[in-house]
Amino acid sequence: MTPVLSLLPGPLIIAALALLAVRGRILSRLAALVMAGQCVAAAIEWFPRLGNPMDAPIERGFGTDSHGALFVLLTTLVVTAAFVHAVSFFDREAQSEHPPVSRQIGQFYFFAPLFLIAMYAVVLADNLGYMWIGMEATTLLSAPLVYFHRSARSLEATWKYVIICSVGIAFGFFGTAVLFAASQQSGALAQGSLSLSALTAHASQLPPGMVRLAFVFLLLGYGTKAGLFPLHNWLPDAHSEAPAPASAILSGSLLNCALVALWRISDLARAAGQDLVVRETLLPMAVATVIAAALFLLRQKDVKRMLAYSSMENVGIMATAIGLGTWNGFALQAINHSLCKVAVFLLAGNLLQQFGTKNIHELRGLLRAQPGRTMLLLLAITAVAGTPPFGSFLAEWRILSVAADGGLFWVVAALAASLALAFIALAMQSLEMALGAPPEAAETCTRTKFALSLVLVPAVLLLGSLILGTMLPASLLALVGGLR
Repeated sequence: MTPVLSLLPGPLIIAALALLAVRGRILSRLAALVMAGQCVAAAIEWFPRLGNPMDAPIERGFGTDSHGALFVLLTTLVVTAAFVHAVSFFDREAQSEHPPVSRQIGQFYFFAPLFLIAMYAVVLADNLGYMWIGMEATTLLSAPLVYFHRSARSLEATWKYVIICSVGIAFGFFGTAVLFAASQQSGALAQGSLSLSALTAHASQLPPGMVRLAFVFLLLGYGTKAGLFPLHNWLPDAHSEAPAPASAILSGSLLNCALVALWRISDLARAAGQDLVVRETLLPMAVATVIAAALFLLRQKDVKRMLAYSSMENVGIMATAIGLGTWNGFALQAINHSLCKVAVFLLAGNLLQQFGTKNIHELRGLLRAQPGRTMLLLLAITAVAGTPPFGSFLAEWRILSVAADGGLFWVVAALAASLALAFIALAMQSLEMALGAPPEAAETCTRTKFALSLVLVPAVLLLGSLILGTMLPASLLALVGGLR
Protein backbone atom coordinates (compact mmCIF):
# COMPACT_ATOMS: atom_id res chain seq x y z
CA MET A 1 0.00 0.00 0.00
CA THR A 2 1.36 3.42 -0.93
CA PRO A 3 1.96 6.07 1.76
CA VAL A 4 -1.00 8.17 0.59
CA LEU A 5 -3.42 5.22 0.47
CA SER A 6 -2.27 4.13 3.94
CA LEU A 7 -4.07 7.18 5.35
CA LEU A 8 -7.50 6.02 4.18
CA PRO A 9 -8.44 2.82 6.13
CA GLY A 10 -8.79 4.40 9.59
CA PRO A 11 -11.16 7.24 8.64
CA LEU A 12 -13.17 4.94 6.33
CA ILE A 13 -13.62 2.38 9.12
CA ILE A 14 -14.99 5.09 11.44
CA ALA A 15 -17.36 6.39 8.75
CA ALA A 16 -18.56 2.83 8.08
CA LEU A 17 -19.24 2.24 11.79
CA ALA A 18 -21.29 5.45 11.89
CA LEU A 19 -23.18 4.40 8.77
CA LEU A 20 -24.01 1.07 10.40
CA ALA A 21 -25.72 3.02 13.21
CA VAL A 22 -23.49 1.71 15.99
CA ARG A 23 -24.72 3.05 19.35
CA GLY A 24 -23.32 6.45 20.36
CA ARG A 25 -21.33 5.39 23.44
CA ILE A 26 -19.81 2.41 21.63
CA LEU A 27 -19.20 4.42 18.46
CA SER A 28 -17.31 7.21 20.25
CA ARG A 29 -15.03 4.69 21.95
CA LEU A 30 -14.38 2.69 18.79
CA ALA A 31 -13.69 5.89 16.85
CA ALA A 32 -11.16 7.06 19.47
CA LEU A 33 -9.46 3.66 19.37
CA VAL A 34 -9.27 3.62 15.57
CA MET A 35 -7.93 7.19 15.46
CA ALA A 36 -5.29 6.29 18.04
CA GLY A 37 -4.21 3.49 15.71
CA GLN A 38 -4.31 5.91 12.79
CA CYS A 39 -2.03 8.29 14.69
CA VAL A 40 0.51 5.53 15.39
CA ALA A 41 0.39 4.27 11.81
CA ALA A 42 0.79 7.79 10.40
CA ALA A 43 3.77 8.41 12.68
CA ILE A 44 5.47 5.20 11.52
CA GLU A 45 4.80 5.90 7.83
CA TRP A 46 5.18 9.67 7.63
CA PHE A 47 7.64 10.75 10.33
CA PRO A 48 10.64 9.44 8.32
CA ARG A 49 9.31 11.46 5.36
CA LEU A 50 9.88 14.73 7.20
CA GLY A 51 13.36 14.59 5.70
CA ASN A 52 12.08 14.07 2.14
CA PRO A 53 13.22 16.60 -0.49
CA MET A 54 10.66 18.85 -2.15
CA ASP A 55 11.01 16.82 -5.37
CA ALA A 56 9.94 13.59 -3.63
CA PRO A 57 7.99 11.12 -5.82
CA ILE A 58 4.44 12.07 -6.81
CA GLU A 59 1.71 9.42 -6.37
CA ARG A 60 -1.18 10.04 -8.76
CA GLY A 61 -1.20 13.78 -8.17
CA PHE A 62 -0.29 13.65 -4.48
CA GLY A 63 3.17 14.41 -3.10
CA THR A 64 5.16 12.89 -0.27
CA ASP A 65 7.47 15.84 0.41
CA SER A 66 8.50 17.02 3.88
CA HIS A 67 5.96 19.87 3.95
CA GLY A 68 3.03 17.58 3.28
CA ALA A 69 4.35 14.98 5.72
CA LEU A 70 4.51 17.54 8.53
CA PHE A 71 0.89 18.58 8.08
CA VAL A 72 -0.30 14.98 7.70
CA LEU A 73 1.18 14.26 11.13
CA LEU A 74 -0.17 17.47 12.66
CA THR A 75 -3.66 16.98 11.23
CA THR A 76 -3.77 13.37 12.43
CA LEU A 77 -2.67 14.39 15.92
CA VAL A 78 -5.33 17.12 16.15
CA VAL A 79 -8.17 14.85 15.03
CA THR A 80 -7.00 12.05 17.32
CA ALA A 81 -6.94 14.43 20.31
CA ALA A 82 -10.43 15.67 19.44
CA PHE A 83 -11.79 12.11 19.11
CA VAL A 84 -10.27 10.92 22.38
CA HIS A 85 -11.71 13.96 24.16
CA ALA A 86 -15.07 13.45 22.42
CA VAL A 87 -15.65 10.17 24.28
CA SER A 88 -16.19 11.92 27.61
CA PHE A 89 -17.56 15.07 25.99
CA PHE A 90 -20.47 13.29 24.33
CA ASP A 91 -21.08 11.22 27.47
CA ARG A 92 -21.59 14.52 29.32
CA GLU A 93 -23.74 15.88 26.47
CA ALA A 94 -26.05 12.90 26.90
CA GLN A 95 -26.70 14.06 30.50
CA SER A 96 -27.50 17.66 29.56
CA GLU A 97 -30.95 19.28 29.41
CA HIS A 98 -31.05 18.93 25.62
CA PRO A 99 -29.03 15.80 24.84
CA PRO A 100 -28.13 15.09 21.21
CA VAL A 101 -29.96 12.16 19.65
CA SER A 102 -27.99 9.16 18.43
CA ARG A 103 -28.45 10.34 14.84
CA GLN A 104 -26.52 13.53 15.60
CA ILE A 105 -23.66 11.56 17.15
CA GLY A 106 -23.66 9.22 14.16
CA GLN A 107 -23.50 12.13 11.72
CA PHE A 108 -20.57 13.63 13.62
CA TYR A 109 -18.62 10.37 13.34
CA PHE A 110 -19.62 9.93 9.69
CA PHE A 111 -18.61 13.37 8.45
CA ALA A 112 -15.58 14.03 10.70
CA PRO A 113 -13.40 11.18 9.30
CA LEU A 114 -14.38 12.06 5.73
CA PHE A 115 -13.44 15.65 6.57
CA LEU A 116 -10.06 14.30 7.69
CA ILE A 117 -9.54 12.60 4.32
CA ALA A 118 -10.35 15.85 2.53
CA MET A 119 -7.77 17.68 4.67
CA TYR A 120 -5.18 15.01 3.81
CA ALA A 121 -5.95 15.62 0.13
CA VAL A 122 -5.34 19.36 0.45
CA VAL A 123 -2.00 19.19 2.28
CA LEU A 124 -0.63 16.43 0.01
CA ALA A 125 -1.97 17.63 -3.35
CA ASP A 126 0.62 18.30 -6.03
CA ASN A 127 -2.15 18.83 -8.58
CA LEU A 128 -3.90 22.20 -8.28
CA GLY A 129 -7.18 20.63 -9.39
CA TYR A 130 -7.03 18.05 -6.62
CA MET A 131 -6.15 20.80 -4.16
CA TRP A 132 -9.23 22.79 -5.22
CA ILE A 133 -11.50 19.74 -4.99
CA GLY A 134 -10.10 18.86 -1.58
CA MET A 135 -10.63 22.41 -0.33
CA GLU A 136 -14.25 22.45 -1.47
CA ALA A 137 -14.75 19.01 0.09
CA THR A 138 -13.52 20.30 3.46
CA THR A 139 -16.29 22.91 3.39
CA LEU A 140 -19.07 20.48 2.49
CA LEU A 141 -17.95 17.77 4.91
CA SER A 142 -17.36 20.06 7.89
CA ALA A 143 -20.64 22.01 7.52
CA PRO A 144 -22.67 19.24 9.28
CA LEU A 145 -20.25 19.49 12.22
CA VAL A 146 -21.06 23.20 12.58
CA TYR A 147 -24.80 22.39 12.44
CA PHE A 148 -24.46 19.70 15.13
CA HIS A 149 -26.72 21.39 17.72
CA ARG A 150 -29.55 21.95 15.20
CA SER A 151 -30.32 25.42 16.61
CA ALA A 152 -31.23 28.60 14.74
CA ARG A 153 -27.80 30.08 15.48
CA SER A 154 -25.96 26.97 14.31
CA LEU A 155 -28.05 26.95 11.11
CA GLU A 156 -27.14 30.60 10.47
CA ALA A 157 -23.46 29.88 11.15
CA THR A 158 -23.53 26.87 8.80
CA TRP A 159 -25.11 28.78 5.93
CA LYS A 160 -22.71 31.68 6.37
CA TYR A 161 -19.80 29.24 6.40
CA VAL A 162 -20.91 27.37 3.29
CA ILE A 163 -21.87 30.44 1.24
CA ILE A 164 -18.85 32.62 2.04
CA CYS A 165 -16.33 29.79 1.63
CA SER A 166 -17.97 28.59 -1.59
CA VAL A 167 -17.77 32.09 -3.06
CA GLY A 168 -14.12 32.18 -2.05
CA ILE A 169 -13.48 28.77 -3.60
CA ALA A 170 -15.02 30.07 -6.84
CA PHE A 171 -12.25 32.69 -6.94
CA GLY A 172 -9.78 29.89 -6.31
CA PHE A 173 -11.21 27.94 -9.26
CA PHE A 174 -10.73 30.93 -11.55
CA GLY A 175 -7.12 31.31 -10.37
CA THR A 176 -6.52 27.61 -11.00
CA ALA A 177 -7.93 27.93 -14.53
CA VAL A 178 -5.70 30.94 -15.23
CA LEU A 179 -2.62 28.96 -14.16
CA PHE A 180 -3.64 26.12 -16.47
CA ALA A 181 -3.97 28.58 -19.35
CA ALA A 182 -0.58 30.06 -18.43
CA SER A 183 1.02 26.60 -18.55
CA GLN A 184 -0.25 26.15 -22.13
CA GLN A 185 1.82 29.16 -23.15
CA SER A 186 5.07 27.67 -21.88
CA GLY A 187 7.11 25.62 -24.31
CA ALA A 188 7.62 22.56 -22.12
CA LEU A 189 3.98 22.36 -20.94
CA ALA A 190 2.19 23.16 -24.19
CA GLN A 191 -0.55 20.60 -23.45
CA GLY A 192 -1.28 22.35 -20.16
CA SER A 193 -0.62 21.15 -16.63
CA LEU A 194 -1.92 21.64 -13.10
CA SER A 195 1.02 19.87 -11.47
CA LEU A 196 2.66 22.20 -8.96
CA SER A 197 6.02 20.47 -9.33
CA ALA A 198 5.91 20.78 -13.14
CA LEU A 199 4.72 24.39 -13.01
CA THR A 200 7.45 25.29 -10.52
CA ALA A 201 10.13 23.59 -12.60
CA HIS A 202 9.10 25.65 -15.65
CA ALA A 203 7.98 28.76 -13.75
CA SER A 204 10.36 31.05 -15.67
CA GLN A 205 8.48 30.22 -18.88
CA LEU A 206 5.04 31.17 -17.52
CA PRO A 207 3.57 34.54 -18.63
CA PRO A 208 4.20 36.95 -15.69
CA GLY A 209 0.89 38.76 -16.07
CA MET A 210 -1.12 35.54 -15.92
CA VAL A 211 0.84 34.34 -12.89
CA ARG A 212 0.09 37.61 -11.07
CA LEU A 213 -3.61 37.39 -11.95
CA ALA A 214 -3.80 33.75 -10.86
CA PHE A 215 -2.05 34.49 -7.56
CA VAL A 216 -4.48 37.30 -6.68
CA PHE A 217 -7.52 35.10 -7.32
CA LEU A 218 -6.03 32.14 -5.46
CA LEU A 219 -5.16 34.44 -2.56
CA LEU A 220 -8.78 35.63 -2.42
CA GLY A 221 -10.07 32.06 -2.67
CA TYR A 222 -7.86 30.28 -0.18
CA GLY A 223 -7.54 33.42 1.95
CA THR A 224 -11.30 33.25 2.49
CA LYS A 225 -10.99 29.66 3.72
CA ALA A 226 -8.11 30.65 6.00
CA GLY A 227 -10.11 33.52 7.52
CA LEU A 228 -7.94 36.41 6.35
CA PHE A 229 -9.38 39.90 6.85
CA PRO A 230 -11.77 41.07 5.40
CA LEU A 231 -12.87 37.59 4.28
CA HIS A 232 -13.15 36.21 7.82
CA ASN A 233 -16.87 36.65 8.60
CA TRP A 234 -17.66 32.94 8.61
CA LEU A 235 -14.91 32.02 11.10
CA PRO A 236 -16.19 33.30 14.48
CA ASP A 237 -19.71 31.98 13.91
CA ALA A 238 -18.64 28.52 12.74
CA HIS A 239 -16.10 28.04 15.52
CA SER A 240 -18.44 29.24 18.24
CA GLU A 241 -21.48 27.15 17.23
CA ALA A 242 -19.73 23.82 16.62
CA PRO A 243 -19.27 21.41 19.56
CA ALA A 244 -15.85 21.58 21.24
CA PRO A 245 -14.26 18.60 19.40
CA ALA A 246 -15.37 20.03 16.04
CA SER A 247 -14.21 23.55 16.96
CA ALA A 248 -10.81 22.09 17.83
CA ILE A 249 -10.54 20.40 14.43
CA LEU A 250 -11.69 23.51 12.56
CA SER A 251 -9.16 25.72 14.30
CA GLY A 252 -6.31 23.26 14.68
CA SER A 253 -6.43 21.61 11.25
CA LEU A 254 -8.77 23.23 8.72
CA LEU A 255 -7.14 26.66 8.86
CA ASN A 256 -3.75 25.00 8.32
CA CYS A 257 -5.00 23.41 5.10
CA ALA A 258 -5.83 26.76 3.51
CA LEU A 259 -2.52 28.20 4.66
CA VAL A 260 -0.55 25.24 3.24
CA ALA A 261 -2.31 25.88 -0.09
CA LEU A 262 -1.29 29.55 0.11
CA TRP A 263 2.31 28.53 0.86
CA ARG A 264 2.47 26.29 -2.21
CA ILE A 265 0.91 28.95 -4.46
CA SER A 266 3.30 31.58 -3.07
CA ASP A 267 6.24 29.25 -3.74
CA LEU A 268 5.13 28.92 -7.35
CA ALA A 269 4.73 32.69 -7.73
CA ARG A 270 8.21 33.27 -6.29
CA ALA A 271 9.70 30.70 -8.67
CA ALA A 272 8.08 32.68 -11.50
CA GLY A 273 9.86 35.83 -10.29
CA GLN A 274 6.79 37.37 -8.64
CA ASP A 275 8.16 37.71 -5.10
CA LEU A 276 7.27 41.41 -5.01
CA VAL A 277 3.65 40.66 -5.89
CA VAL A 278 3.45 38.08 -3.09
CA ARG A 279 4.78 40.57 -0.56
CA GLU A 280 2.68 43.51 -1.73
CA THR A 281 -0.59 41.55 -1.68
CA LEU A 282 -0.26 38.89 1.03
CA LEU A 283 1.74 40.81 3.64
CA PRO A 284 -0.68 43.78 4.02
CA MET A 285 -3.62 41.35 4.15
CA ALA A 286 -1.88 39.23 6.79
CA VAL A 287 -0.90 42.17 8.99
CA ALA A 288 -4.42 43.65 8.68
CA THR A 289 -5.80 40.30 9.86
CA VAL A 290 -3.69 40.42 13.03
CA ILE A 291 -4.69 44.04 13.72
CA ALA A 292 -8.40 43.38 13.12
CA ALA A 293 -8.39 40.25 15.29
CA ALA A 294 -6.72 42.11 18.16
CA LEU A 295 -9.38 44.84 17.98
CA PHE A 296 -12.21 42.31 17.82
CA LEU A 297 -10.81 40.51 20.87
CA LEU A 298 -11.25 43.64 22.98
CA ARG A 299 -15.03 43.58 22.73
CA GLN A 300 -15.93 39.91 22.93
CA LYS A 301 -18.49 38.62 25.44
CA ASP A 302 -18.71 35.07 24.08
CA VAL A 303 -15.90 32.69 25.10
CA LYS A 304 -15.85 30.65 21.91
CA ARG A 305 -16.02 33.73 19.68
CA MET A 306 -13.07 35.11 21.64
CA LEU A 307 -11.14 31.92 20.89
CA ALA A 308 -12.20 32.11 17.23
CA TYR A 309 -10.80 35.64 16.90
CA SER A 310 -7.63 34.38 18.55
CA SER A 311 -7.45 31.78 15.77
CA MET A 312 -7.91 34.57 13.24
CA GLU A 313 -5.00 36.44 14.84
CA ASN A 314 -2.79 33.38 14.52
CA VAL A 315 -3.86 32.91 10.91
CA GLY A 316 -2.59 36.45 10.27
CA ILE A 317 0.74 35.61 11.90
CA MET A 318 1.14 32.45 9.80
CA ALA A 319 0.13 34.31 6.64
CA THR A 320 2.80 36.91 7.48
CA ALA A 321 5.37 34.09 7.61
CA ILE A 322 4.17 32.90 4.19
CA GLY A 323 4.44 36.42 2.80
CA LEU A 324 7.99 36.67 4.15
CA GLY A 325 8.87 33.26 2.70
CA THR A 326 9.97 31.71 6.01
CA TRP A 327 8.83 28.08 6.07
CA ASN A 328 10.50 27.62 9.44
CA GLY A 329 8.43 30.39 11.05
CA PHE A 330 5.20 29.23 9.38
CA ALA A 331 5.67 25.57 10.36
CA LEU A 332 6.60 26.29 13.99
CA GLN A 333 3.69 28.70 14.39
CA ALA A 334 1.28 26.20 12.83
CA ILE A 335 2.46 23.39 15.12
CA ASN A 336 2.22 25.46 18.28
CA HIS A 337 -1.09 27.07 17.37
CA SER A 338 -2.63 23.67 16.65
CA LEU A 339 -1.41 22.19 19.94
CA CYS A 340 -2.44 25.14 22.10
CA LYS A 341 -5.70 26.08 20.38
CA VAL A 342 -6.99 22.51 20.44
CA ALA A 343 -6.20 22.40 24.16
CA VAL A 344 -8.01 25.71 24.72
CA PHE A 345 -11.14 24.70 22.81
CA LEU A 346 -11.35 21.34 24.59
CA LEU A 347 -10.88 22.89 28.04
CA ALA A 348 -13.30 25.72 27.33
CA GLY A 349 -15.79 23.19 26.01
CA ASN A 350 -15.61 21.31 29.33
CA LEU A 351 -16.41 24.41 31.36
CA LEU A 352 -19.10 25.70 29.01
CA GLN A 353 -20.74 22.29 29.02
CA GLN A 354 -20.58 22.25 32.81
CA PHE A 355 -21.98 25.75 33.45
CA GLY A 356 -24.33 25.94 30.47
CA THR A 357 -23.30 29.36 29.14
CA LYS A 358 -20.75 30.93 26.79
CA ASN A 359 -21.21 34.43 28.19
CA ILE A 360 -17.98 35.65 29.78
CA HIS A 361 -19.86 37.82 32.30
CA GLU A 362 -21.74 34.74 33.57
CA LEU A 363 -18.58 32.63 33.94
CA ARG A 364 -17.04 34.33 36.96
CA GLY A 365 -15.19 32.61 39.77
CA LEU A 366 -14.05 29.59 37.77
CA LEU A 367 -10.78 29.52 39.70
CA ARG A 368 -12.71 28.86 42.90
CA ALA A 369 -15.22 26.50 41.33
CA GLN A 370 -12.77 24.39 39.28
CA PRO A 371 -9.21 25.44 40.24
CA GLY A 372 -7.28 22.68 38.45
CA ARG A 373 -9.10 22.88 35.14
CA THR A 374 -9.22 26.66 35.18
CA MET A 375 -5.47 26.93 35.80
CA LEU A 376 -4.88 24.64 32.82
CA LEU A 377 -7.21 26.81 30.70
CA LEU A 378 -5.33 29.97 31.74
CA LEU A 379 -2.03 28.31 30.83
CA ALA A 380 -3.43 27.31 27.44
CA ILE A 381 -4.66 30.85 26.73
CA THR A 382 -1.25 32.17 27.79
CA ALA A 383 0.40 29.79 25.34
CA VAL A 384 -1.95 30.79 22.51
CA ALA A 385 -1.11 34.45 23.17
CA GLY A 386 2.55 33.75 22.34
CA THR A 387 3.97 34.03 25.84
CA PRO A 388 7.29 32.39 26.80
CA PRO A 389 8.24 29.68 27.58
CA PHE A 390 5.76 28.13 25.13
CA GLY A 391 6.75 27.37 21.55
CA SER A 392 4.43 29.99 20.07
CA PHE A 393 6.72 32.72 21.45
CA LEU A 394 9.72 31.18 19.66
CA ALA A 395 7.76 30.96 16.39
CA GLU A 396 6.54 34.56 16.57
CA TRP A 397 10.04 35.77 17.45
CA ARG A 398 11.36 33.95 14.39
CA ILE A 399 8.80 35.63 12.11
CA LEU A 400 9.50 39.10 13.55
CA SER A 401 13.25 38.49 13.13
CA VAL A 402 12.84 37.62 9.45
CA ALA A 403 10.75 40.78 8.91
CA ALA A 404 13.36 42.92 10.69
CA ASP A 405 16.22 41.34 8.73
CA GLY A 406 14.36 42.20 5.53
CA GLY A 407 13.97 45.84 6.55
CA LEU A 408 10.17 45.52 6.87
CA PHE A 409 9.96 47.53 10.07
CA TRP A 410 6.33 48.48 9.44
CA VAL A 411 5.49 44.76 9.67
CA VAL A 412 7.48 44.41 12.89
CA ALA A 413 5.84 47.48 14.48
CA ALA A 414 2.29 46.53 13.42
CA LEU A 415 2.67 42.91 14.55
CA ALA A 416 4.32 43.77 17.86
CA ALA A 417 1.62 46.32 18.75
CA SER A 418 -1.20 44.00 17.69
CA LEU A 419 0.22 41.01 19.56
CA ALA A 420 0.53 43.12 22.70
CA LEU A 421 -3.06 44.32 22.30
CA ALA A 422 -4.31 40.77 21.74
CA PHE A 423 -2.47 39.56 24.83
CA ILE A 424 -4.08 42.33 26.94
CA ALA A 425 -7.52 41.47 25.56
CA LEU A 426 -7.14 37.75 26.23
CA ALA A 427 -5.77 38.43 29.72
CA MET A 428 -8.69 40.74 30.58
CA GLN A 429 -11.34 38.30 29.37
CA SER A 430 -9.66 35.26 30.95
CA LEU A 431 -9.15 36.87 34.34
CA GLU A 432 -12.75 38.07 34.34
CA MET A 433 -13.84 34.43 34.01
CA ALA A 434 -11.32 33.12 36.53
CA LEU A 435 -11.73 35.65 39.35
CA GLY A 436 -14.67 36.79 41.43
CA ALA A 437 -17.46 34.90 43.14
CA PRO A 438 -18.60 31.77 41.29
CA PRO A 439 -22.24 31.48 40.17
CA GLU A 440 -24.59 29.50 42.37
CA ALA A 441 -24.58 26.57 39.96
CA ALA A 442 -20.82 26.29 40.34
CA GLU A 443 -21.15 25.15 43.95
CA THR A 444 -22.70 21.87 42.83
CA CYS A 445 -20.44 21.61 39.81
CA THR A 446 -17.35 21.42 42.00
CA ARG A 447 -18.54 18.05 43.27
CA THR A 448 -19.06 16.64 39.78
CA LYS A 449 -16.66 13.91 38.67
CA PHE A 450 -15.14 14.22 35.24
CA ALA A 451 -13.29 11.69 33.11
CA LEU A 452 -9.53 11.95 33.07
CA SER A 453 -9.48 12.43 29.28
CA LEU A 454 -11.14 15.84 29.71
CA VAL A 455 -7.94 17.12 31.33
CA LEU A 456 -5.30 14.66 30.17
CA VAL A 457 -5.55 15.36 26.43
CA PRO A 458 -5.23 19.17 26.72
CA ALA A 459 -2.42 18.79 29.27
CA VAL A 460 -0.41 16.56 26.92
CA LEU A 461 -0.89 19.03 24.05
CA LEU A 462 0.28 21.93 26.22
CA LEU A 463 3.29 19.91 27.33
CA GLY A 464 4.19 19.48 23.66
CA SER A 465 4.14 23.24 23.10
CA LEU A 466 6.20 23.77 26.25
CA ILE A 467 8.82 21.30 25.01
CA LEU A 468 8.95 23.09 21.65
CA GLY A 469 9.51 26.37 23.46
CA THR A 470 12.23 25.22 25.83
CA MET A 471 13.99 22.24 24.27
CA LEU A 472 13.66 22.72 20.51
CA PRO A 473 16.58 20.73 19.05
CA ALA A 474 18.45 21.63 15.88
CA SER A 475 17.34 18.31 14.38
CA LEU A 476 13.68 19.30 14.68
CA LEU A 477 14.41 22.67 13.09
CA ALA A 478 15.88 20.76 10.16
CA LEU A 479 12.82 18.50 9.98
CA VAL A 480 10.40 21.44 9.71
CA GLY A 481 12.34 23.00 6.91
CA GLY A 482 15.66 24.38 8.08
CA LEU A 483 16.25 28.05 8.70
CA ARG A 484 14.80 29.52 5.54
